[in-house]
Amino acid sequence: MGGRVGLLDLDVYGPSLPILVQPDDPTVRKSPPHVQEGMVEPILHKGVKLMSLGFVSPNSGVPGSGPNGGAAVLRGPMAGRVVSQLLKGTNWGELDVLVLDLPPGTGDVQLEVCQSLSLSGAVAVSTPSALAWADVRKGVEMFGELGVSTLALVENFAYFVCEGGGRHYPFGKARTLAAGDDDDDDDGSNETTSDAPMQHHHFMPQSSHVFHLPISETVSSSNESGKPFCCDEPNGNSEQEWAVFSKLADAVSADLLLLQHNMMPAFMQGQQGNSSTAMVVTIDEVEDSAFDVPFTQLDIDNSHKRFTVRLFCNEGGYQKIIGGDDLRSRNPKTGEVEDDPSSDFGEGNGKTFQHGCGGVSHCSDRAVDG
Repeated sequence: MGGRVGLLDLDVYGPSLPILVQPDDPTVRKSPPHVQEGMVEPILHKGVKLMSLGFVSPNSGVPGSGPNGGAAVLRGPMAGRVVSQLLKGTNWGELDVLVLDLPPGTGDVQLEVCQSLSLSGAVAVSTPSALAWADVRKGVEMFGELGVSTLALVENFAYFVCEGGGRHYPFGKARTLAAGDDDDDDDGSNETTSDAPMQHHHFMPQSSHVFHLPISETVSSSNESGKPFCCDEPNGNSEQEWAVFSKLADAVSADLLLLQHNMMPAFMQGQQGNSSTAMVVTIDEVEDSAFDVPFTQLDIDNSHKRFTVRLFCNEGGYQKIIGGDDLRSRNPKTGEVEDDPSSDFGEGNGKTFQHGCGGVSHCSDRAVDG
């Protein structure tokens, strides 16, 4: 697509990028003197910048480094430091997209990445089996709770097509069928497993952003040879695989562009009907505009005791400044102005609290610093 792309293998316990991609020159070199001291240059292959612990010299002292490194025995803090060094110690230069390949699970590597970077989104990869989906569900929920949206789901090994043209599902039916997918079973049914409504979880993307990759001898051969499938020319034996990769790339790149311009991406459109969490709001002052809740920005000005709220929609943006006094005079549940601001704010022991803006939290008989 012409973008400037970097690919970082952060599976520090089992770096696989040197096996899947075998550059002509896999040597990691120090950055030139004019670059910040201690930086290294990524490996350039087919126009993509690469970095992995597997490319790092085994003399670096990091367990598991090097193409033939031994077991990467890393405690949590050490794993976090290695991830941070690969992220921040590599001279990536100007990039449009940096793709991070993370290990399975919800451990130290994922937490370090979420704390170090402002991620635009995630792509989850699974197989249709219930065991794999149990882990994927947890991973998607973790990223969602940390404010990272899952842009797409990929079901690997979803099916294979036999010589007779039939479609078979060795790992079970798809957890969810993408919009427009046809199930080629003899009975023509579109049944999915009992966990199929996964996309109805409010952290899950829409079904149009779920992609089913077949078991493929072509893709497997590409992995074994170290020559990425996407670098080969399409042929008659890999039409299905190319179609899936092409649709995945189009969907993710389009959503990243929309997110960059504070517009609602396609993976979220319509989710408000599938979730108890409101995804859009309307404002009396602005007619015929629905503002996207996930992109709301809130700034707190303690010196002037006020908030600045910025909302965005496809038509543009809206900003409102709210004073602390005005906010304290409203019912926190309904937003309506209260004649007696202290009347309904508290419950329970008869003491009523009013939480100020950067000031003092008051109750009926005492004041405490907020």
